[in-house]
Amino acid sequence: MTAPTVETIQTAPAAPTIQTAQTAQTAQTAQAAQTVRTTNRPRTPSLAAERPGPAPAALQEADLAAYFAALTAAVERDDPGPSAGAGWEERERLYVGAWVRRVYEHPLSPLVFARPPGQLAQDVQHAQAAGLALRIDVGRGRARPAKPAAEVRAVAAIAAMWAVTASSFAQTPRPPRERVVSDAWAVVRSTIGPSLVSDAPTLVRLRGAW
Repeated sequence: MTAPTVETIQTAPAAPTIQTAQTAQTAQTAQAAQTVRTTNRPRTPSLAAERPGPAPAALQEADLAAYFAALTAAVERDDPGPSAGAGWEERERLYVGAWVRRVYEHPLSPLVFARPPGQLAQDVQHAQAAGLALRIDVGRGRARPAKPAAEVRAVAAIAAMWAVTASSFAQTPRPPRERVVSDAWAVVRSTIGPSLVSDAPTLVRLRGAW
């Protein structure tokens, strides 16, 4: 057998010392303990799970502007204009019905009418009231003067139309669409009624004629 040379002895791996073995065992023990702690640690819900996203009721001004613009455009398309078959009153009835139906069916309407009316909603109401007052004034040939003025009646009529429609979203169960349309028109007509003239002839009995 050949005896190991000096070079072989120097390049041979050194035997692990007691200190090296203890250090390795300590590292393994610490790693195992960390693994146990990580495995047994209760899962913490994420922030996204604890806090839901923004409520859909928080509509932005851009959303409201797009909503009212689309609503106004749709109602204007449905407006028969002065050529309505049964005259001025029929045009107003069709206008109210078209507006209420569009609002009733729009998916954003419950959110829009659940919030306090902001400046944008007030501007839309004012524009509607101004349009109604103008139609009353233009129809003076078939309408008799009434007090309060047409502008006052128009403001009250539009506010009533909005209120009746908004109340339908707060009712459970929600009333049928056509009932809301009928209720809104009944209130609007009673408000602007003195400005309307029936096409039926009015008979006046003179004193002593009978």
